[in-house]
Amino acid sequence: MHILKSKFTLKTLLIPCLIISLTYVLISILITNLPIKIDQIRWIDVYMSFLFLYTLIFLVFGELRNKIIKISLHNNEIEKKNYLGLKRKYNYKDFDGYQTSILTSKGQNYEYLYFIKDNKKEIKLSEFYHKNYFDLKNEISIHLKFLGEVKSSLIDETKEIFK
Repeated sequence: MHILKSKFTLKTLLIPCLIISLTYVLISILITNLPIKIDQIRWIDVYMSFLFLYTLIFLVFGELRNKIIKISLHNNEIEKKNYLGLKRKYNYKDFDGYQTSILTSKGQNYEYLYFIKDNKKEIKLSEFYHKNYFDLKNEISIHLKFLGEVKSSLIDETKEIFK
């Protein structure tokens, strides 16, 4: 029985640290400013609070929930496990195929692979988050049909967080 498991890059492991840090900063800002008096609120406080809150939501609901996942590829089965430990199993036959996309982050291009089911992206793998991405991609290409490359951007990825 052939099993291939995904491995995280070091960058991936830093995201939970960032989430904890942002949460700490937001809570400390709130605590130091309680009770809040409307006439003492500065625009920079409001702006920074919204910026931290948006970043926290983006990291938790986008990155942590959708992209920082462990994948185990068995002979006919795919097991997806998110960062919180929730598992879901699929068969290769459940998917229509896979698509790829190139996204630019921090001046570098990273390839993403999407498992497509009913014209929707069901599972997302990334060269950015997975150390053995190309090994996983090679195994997936044996079992699933390549549906082409999709043009994508960070704006598209941000929209998908709330779907």
